[in-house]
Amino acid sequence: MSQKEIDILKRALYREKEARKQAEKILEDKATSLYNTSEELKESNLRLESLLKISNSELKGVFENIADAYIITDLWGNVIKMNGPAIKMLDFDMSNDKYSMMELVDPLDIEKVNLAIPKLISTGFLTDFRVNIITKHGDKKLIHINSSVIYNTNNSPKAIQCIVRDITEENRIKELLEEQKNQLNIIIDNSPIGISLSRENEKGLLLVNNSLCNMLGYSSDEFNSMLVQDLTHPEDQEISRLSREKLYSGEINSFNLEKRYLKKDGSILWAKTKVTAVRNNEGKINYQVATVEDITNERLAKERLIESEDRLAKLILNLDSAVLLEDENRKLVLTNNKFCELFYIDDDPEILTGYDCIEATNNKKILFENPDQFIKDIDTIILNKEPVFGDELRMKDGTILERNYIPIFNNNIYKGHLSTYRDVTLERNYRESIEAQRQKYSNIIANMNLGLVEVDKNDRIVMVNQSFAKMTGYLEDELIGKKGRDILPVEQDKSIVKEKGLQRKKGEADSFELRIKNKSGKVKYWLASGAPNYNLNGKIIGSIGVVLDITEIKNLNIQKEQLLKKLERSNNELQEYAHIVSHDLKSPLRSIDALVNWLKEDNLEKFDENSLHNVKLIEATLEKMENLITDILNYSSLSTELKELKPVDLNVVLEDLSKLLYFPKHIKLNILNKLPVINGDQTKLQQLFQNLISNAIRFIDKEQGLIEVDVKETKLFYQFSVKDNGIGIEEKFHDKIFKIFHSLNKSKESTGIGLSIVKKIIELYKGEIWLESRIGEGTTFFFTLKK
Repeated sequence: MSQKEIDILKRALYREKEARKQAEKILEDKATSLYNTSEELKESNLRLESLLKISNSELKGVFENIADAYIITDLWGNVIKMNGPAIKMLDFDMSNDKYSMMELVDPLDIEKVNLAIPKLISTGFLTDFRVNIITKHGDKKLIHINSSVIYNTNNSPKAIQCIVRDITEENRIKELLEEQKNQLNIIIDNSPIGISLSRENEKGLLLVNNSLCNMLGYSSDEFNSMLVQDLTHPEDQEISRLSREKLYSGEINSFNLEKRYLKKDGSILWAKTKVTAVRNNEGKINYQVATVEDITNERLAKERLIESEDRLAKLILNLDSAVLLEDENRKLVLTNNKFCELFYIDDDPEILTGYDCIEATNNKKILFENPDQFIKDIDTIILNKEPVFGDELRMKDGTILERNYIPIFNNNIYKGHLSTYRDVTLERNYRESIEAQRQKYSNIIANMNLGLVEVDKNDRIVMVNQSFAKMTGYLEDELIGKKGRDILPVEQDKSIVKEKGLQRKKGEADSFELRIKNKSGKVKYWLASGAPNYNLNGKIIGSIGVVLDITEIKNLNIQKEQLLKKLERSNNELQEYAHIVSHDLKSPLRSIDALVNWLKEDNLEKFDENSLHNVKLIEATLEKMENLITDILNYSSLSTELKELKPVDLNVVLEDLSKLLYFPKHIKLNILNKLPVINGDQTKLQQLFQNLISNAIRFIDKEQGLIEVDVKETKLFYQFSVKDNGIGIEEKFHDKIFKIFHSLNKSKESTGIGLSIVKKIIELYKGEIWLESRIGEGTTFFFTLKK
């Protein structure tokens, strides 16, 4: 049903309602008057019978001519009298003398009627009462009743008169209109497009839906005082005004615009707006309907697309690959700078559009090693119209080009093709170099003394080199596909290989020793290094192992251990021998010393000066001999290992030495920094500092002697220094003085072993010793001790 039909129907219903109301009023008033008159006439005299006949005649005329159903019932609903429209409406049978309105009432509305009758009798009237009835023929109808009470002369209720209208169809149309209205409201409110309804030159919108409110950020109440055009962006207001003027003048009935609106938060909304005029019969605008579709994202996407096209054009123009786009007639559509560069074209790419590519190809064929073949290949490719990738072209100047050809179809119709050319000269040369290197390293791997094996994730061998096969005694075919841990390791070491395989799957790499049995059953010792093997995606696909046969080294180590044990026994025997020799040598020396002293005491007055000098020489030689034997014993007693290390405070050691050693009055000992506490053997550390300080005291020749002890700490070592201002040591003796029995001074105090003992102690602590010296200025000994 169209809107126009609905409007016509509404106006008809309205006029009918007004007419019926007037008729009902007349009928009620007239019926009441006539009925009262009739009753009064019956109780009066017979003289009024003529008047009653006249009144009855008038009442009958009203009954017969009123358009609505008119019914008079008693107080219990029994019909006393009804007119023709009532009989027709209610489907009454005229042959039946008794009718009851209560019999027609829908059972669902009985209670409603029972409540309404007492109210009617008490108030005297009941208007706008609606009730559902079921006629004799079973038709269900909705009727509208206006009723009033008829009183007798005593003002007592005697009857009820009713004007009844069938509003079934009216109600159906009303419900239909309401349903359509609700549906329209739902559609409008839930439409993704903003909708507004307004009148010309009236401020405020008559209707606005949720989408428009959400789009622009205003509430429906706020739109009551504004129009959509009030929110138009300033730059779009003029074009909007011109379109509205055409609409108002009748030149157009609607217009479409893409324009900007200012949202409540100040941001901009791009919208596709359509305004339509709803005109009356005279052509004047009653309403304006505006639809607003948010196209902000589309607009932004369009702008981005334009930007993207610009970027793409610039990208193609500046690509490192040459691009050539031809249409179906082989006319140039698009090319770039790289194409011009590769084919020695001086023109700008933009001005080449429309150029004949057949002519250009013939002009540039001389650039290639085989010009005719170049032309023939192009013709064949274009004729076949099938993609070609990686086609190699060689130019006379040595340049190698890689060509790709892609035909372009639209609805299976050939529209042209796209060709790309890429300079792969360096790439090809590099690939050839890589292949040569690969071959080189393949030969190295195949022939190196290290075994190389690759296994998959299931520990099955997928590759071995010649050395690995030779080390195992198996042929390559006998190893491929086998699990190495099942055929190679000795039984005791199989668990090691299994554990290492699990570590590889976790991404761990390490080295380990392994015993294997080769094909002939001989046990070999291997040093194996394993690492996980990754594919291009970084996933572990297995592992790679490199093995070194260390059987000979292992046997040498066993021999070395045996030799070390033998050497240890020899050292122990030598130390015992040194103690015995020391004791055996010192006993005669002490005896000689005693005899010399006795001889000297007994003949002190008899010996001349020359004889006493000779006796002193004998005593000095005996003392030097005893010192030499003591130093030899100390040197031989130094073991090659440090045992029972304990914290040693070197400050205490130096303090003890300052009391133990004899310092002449002109020599001073200074400790520049606090010395550390280190783990070691206190006796050996004391001997180390004692020998260095004793040497310094012995060789100081200055009136004011100075010995300085200092230390510096590094990450792994302590670096000590013992400095004196003595006679100094020539550079040519810097290495010799640490060798046993090398002494620069032939005095009785010097045995040539003291610095050898110092060096040996320092080496026990994995340290080093060196010196700096200037003749006449002094010497500084530097040495390190491991922390």
